[in-house]
Amino acid sequence: MADGSIFMSGGDREAFTDPLTNTPLLTDGTNINRIYTPMDNAGTVDPWKVTNAMAKGRWYPGVHTLDSGYQIIVGGVAAALSLDDWYAKKNTLNPTYEFYPSKGAAVNLPLLTQTDPWNLYPVVQQMPNSGNVWIFSGGPSVLLDTTTGVTTPVAAMKDTLHHPRIYPFTSTAVMLPLRAKNNYEATMMVCGGTLRDAGVTITNITSTGTASPHCSKITPDVPGAVWSENFVSFPGQGKVMPDVVLMADGKVLYTNGAIWGTAGGDAGVHTNAHDPSFTNFIFDPETSTFARAPDASVARLYHSGAILLPDGRIITTGNEEANYIDFVNGKVLANQCFPFAGPLANRTSANNLPTANCTDPFEYRIELFTPAYYSLPNKPVINAAYGTASPKTLTYGSNFVLILDTPATDVTAVNIIRYTTTTHSTNADQRFVELKIQYANTTHLIVEGPANGKIAPPGNWMIFPVAKNGAVGHSATVRIGSGKVVTYAYPNVTTNANGTGGGTPNGSSKSQFMWGLTILSLLVGLVSVIA
Repeated sequence: MADGSIFMSGGDREAFTDPLTNTPLLTDGTNINRIYTPMDNAGTVDPWKVTNAMAKGRWYPGVHTLDSGYQIIVGGVAAALSLDDWYAKKNTLNPTYEFYPSKGAAVNLPLLTQTDPWNLYPVVQQMPNSGNVWIFSGGPSVLLDTTTGVTTPVAAMKDTLHHPRIYPFTSTAVMLPLRAKNNYEATMMVCGGTLRDAGVTITNITSTGTASPHCSKITPDVPGAVWSENFVSFPGQGKVMPDVVLMADGKVLYTNGAIWGTAGGDAGVHTNAHDPSFTNFIFDPETSTFARAPDASVARLYHSGAILLPDGRIITTGNEEANYIDFVNGKVLANQCFPFAGPLANRTSANNLPTANCTDPFEYRIELFTPAYYSLPNKPVINAAYGTASPKTLTYGSNFVLILDTPATDVTAVNIIRYTTTTHSTNADQRFVELKIQYANTTHLIVEGPANGKIAPPGNWMIFPVAKNGAVGHSATVRIGSGKVVTYAYPNVTTNANGTGGGTPNGSSKSQFMWGLTILSLLVGLVSVIA
């Protein structure tokens, strides 16, 4: 959110009480919005807040932060579904969008009716140039003007190789890095999903298909935009339920997922994809090529996640089908295992844990992926004396001073990446913006900030300095938003005793533009686990 909090919208309609303990485990959460605000005083304030209910209940919607600071909430379903009765209940899907804070009644979106039932976790991204919102629902997509409500169709995928590129045939989508040389034009890339193998029909979701290795891309905001379909592929097996992470150097990591099947299924009860993909791939947007990266060692199937850390490394988390090995080996049947189904005789009544025949389905380990740039020498180091425990602020249209302990003239790029959360291969607010370096001397950089919230939606961002040898420094944190524009003159840059930049800013306090090493809380990892 614009204030750095984390917004969660909707939930499952299922209500469930544990039959052994009579303890409520799940309650209906379809029309609830929640906000998580990091605690400043270690546990004395409840970080969770339940806010106003939505106009229409939703499970598995798409959510995105707009330049205005509003959240747009798109699609989802109004009833609990299972893969077995998807088509029978498809008319319960919610073909509307609304906003938080509320702007009134939910608004019908014909695209979602057209693509029913393939509109769970639609891709929702505001375009940096027009400000229109691109909404992708499995193949077809539109640009939505959120002021007028007018939608403009975008050319649909003509691909016949894949099932719809959306849950449960889950692919993953990302906005490739925004760069000044391309006028911050947004290209969207969709990778993975499930292929239409022989004998597998679109209405027979329980049939499993091979995971796709293929990627397609489109630049939606360009008049007459068309897809470059299957223009590049993973150099190895495909992935369904992959996660994608924008890396600090502008490359893109693809990780997690399975090599066949679909998303969906209750934890440990049955699995629709019990053959994990351990391969990792790195995509270079500048060359449109993939390279293999070191393999993972921990399986990440349904309900997994991946997220970028402030030091440039990446963590993978989650998986509620860690007992996949039981099914692969034929050791047990699906309905014999913990947690929420099967005869009580097959559960340990004393502690409600899996029986000796069952593997715990929940994966508790976090795995760390270390990109090559992390181990390079001569990393840029942001001066720690200018950091605090909370982020500094930057207003749209302003520039800022960044002070380093290492030679500033070695820095060839300053990239910002937005704080994100991830769930179900969806990372809706993930965005990378390359900033312009206006001036450098031995210790100082003056950097041009983003022009507006269409390019960089308001909220918390990580600032990564990148050296000419490719080494990436530990990030500092900045909260970007609206306010008075401040500009620093150069080359007259000095350092005052209070740690603020010299020169003559116009419009506001100089101190708000000095950032140093910001130590982030464990919230980054926590969010990945929660999602």
